[in-house]
Amino acid sequence: MVEREGETVNAEKAEKSTKQKITDFILGRQTEEEESGEITESFIKYVRSERPYKLLASFSFVILVFLIGMPMWYYTTSTYRAPFPTFSANRSVTVPIRVNVAIASSQITVDMEQLLSEIKQNMTTKEVVFPLKFDWTTEFIGIKTFEELEQDHSVKVEDNKDFFDVFIALVPEKDWSHYSATRIQLGIGKWNFVQWPTKEEEKRKASSRITELISEILIDIPHLNSIVRRDLRQKMQPWQIAALPLSHQKRLVWDSAPLATAYHIQIIHLHENTEVSMDLLGAQEKTAKAFRKFAEKVEGVTKVEVSFEHLWDFETTTQFLAKDVQERWTLTHSAMEELVKKVDAQMQTSLEQGTVLRFVILETVEPVIFLDETGEDVHGVAVASWGAVLPRTELTESKAISAMRIQMGMDAELLPGWHRPPVAVCQWEIARARLRASVDNAMRAASAIRALDQLAQKISNIAINDDVADRAKRAVSILDSTVKPGRMLDFEKLLEARRLADSANNDHSLLAMLYFPMDQRTAVLIPLAVPIVLPILKLMFEIAMVLIRGFL
Repeated sequence: MVEREGETVNAEKAEKSTKQKITDFILGRQTEEEESGEITESFIKYVRSERPYKLLASFSFVILVFLIGMPMWYYTTSTYRAPFPTFSANRSVTVPIRVNVAIASSQITVDMEQLLSEIKQNMTTKEVVFPLKFDWTTEFIGIKTFEELEQDHSVKVEDNKDFFDVFIALVPEKDWSHYSATRIQLGIGKWNFVQWPTKEEEKRKASSRITELISEILIDIPHLNSIVRRDLRQKMQPWQIAALPLSHQKRLVWDSAPLATAYHIQIIHLHENTEVSMDLLGAQEKTAKAFRKFAEKVEGVTKVEVSFEHLWDFETTTQFLAKDVQERWTLTHSAMEELVKKVDAQMQTSLEQGTVLRFVILETVEPVIFLDETGEDVHGVAVASWGAVLPRTELTESKAISAMRIQMGMDAELLPGWHRPPVAVCQWEIARARLRASVDNAMRAASAIRALDQLAQKISNIAINDDVADRAKRAVSILDSTVKPGRMLDFEKLLEARRLADSANNDHSLLAMLYFPMDQRTAVLIPLAVPIVLPILKLMFEIAMVLIRGFL
């Protein structure tokens, strides 16, 4: 019994001895007992004289690791971010608009004061989505002859630094040269003509028409509202869409499509396995000339490049066309979708997809009738942000230009009694397109800068170098100098601001540190840091104990 108790005690001593050895090894303590001997006074003096140097060396090591090494590690592994300003979402984009009214007869002078007041009051009640705002001003130009205003066909775009000008001419019924049922005649130049009646009750209706002409056609406020909603990512509720007028509901999809600063039009001729006649070659050249002429007309708004492609042996008749009960070759709506998919599959392009519009022309021997989703005959089909599909007829060029106008947001649905001249583009349409592009560029530039700022706040590893920050600064500087109340939006400067903001927001260098997060940075340095940190912590503990004993 005594032997067992002795063995247990020896085992406990051995276990304690092992634990003590491990602890001593970790803490750096002496594990073996030294033989006791007498310590001389000179040795004690030597140890005391060396203590300040040892403390200084220990402090230096601590400073080197914690005050220099750790900040340097953080600086060298942290993501570099150059500062840049942002454009506040609470700032408004104000457009000053001046309505210039001229009359073709002195008899209308008595109605001008009340008319100008009604125009300004009615325009201020129109719905405008913030941050877009309008400052309305009216101006009476005076009396000008109807012939003089009609002959003003200037197509030169002139930007006013103070106002966006719209021009309306009032013509009395007796001098009206158009059909009496035509209440409003849109002009080729900057002037638009309104038939001014003699009866008082008709004058109120004419005043309402002028308000609609300005807001729906000359300024196109609904389209500007769609641009603002799109850039702000605002969704329209079903009840809001249902509350819109029918004309606005039809064009909602087209107004919501983003506008590009440059378009590349691919005219794709689909040929059957037949010989190409000289008449067909002449028709193709006519189509090319029409597109090039339209590109020259709109060069003040956007850059349009035109290229031509030919797809041979496409077998359109056997694959997509079908004969109806009248023995006509028809292209149904479902076959149209298949045709668009097949053209996309064969027309791989290296061009930027957001700016490419494909206009497909069916070069068939026999005429082809297009059918919409209800089975009604149509002259062609325009596909939003894609292009159009058209048959080869005498109206191919005019319908192609109409489809291009729809894609560029230039088309507008006119009310009964309103007439537009049969030209490719009018001067007031160019001015309206520049206004629309200015608002779009201002909104997209501001949205891109704010998106870059939000990206930097939410993702810690987004790197912003000096070049990206400089582009953002220049874009914000242009916005600050251009988007001001009482000053007209500058088309060229806002276009540059949009390009700078988009290039900064889409720069590939933003993702340079995206796949090097904090846990990976820490894991890289742990094998190096831990062997150093533990002895330093022990050293700091010993220094603290020495200092405490000194005070005690």
